[in-house]
Amino acid sequence: MTEKEKVKEIAKKYGSSLGKLSSEATAKEVKTVFKFFADDANRKQRELVGLKNK
Repeated sequence: MTEKEKVKEIAKKYGSSLGKLSSEATAKEVKTVFKFFADDANRKQRELVGLKNK
């Protein structure tokens, strides 16, 4: 299962609610979701400044 699929499964489980995620999810689930969004934001920033994704 890819990281994106894991995040979609977690979002579906908690109804895409950040409040519900932070109060009811396990620490591992929260970390998985936030890491996915941080990595995606970093990738988009690298693209904006013209750096290749390594």
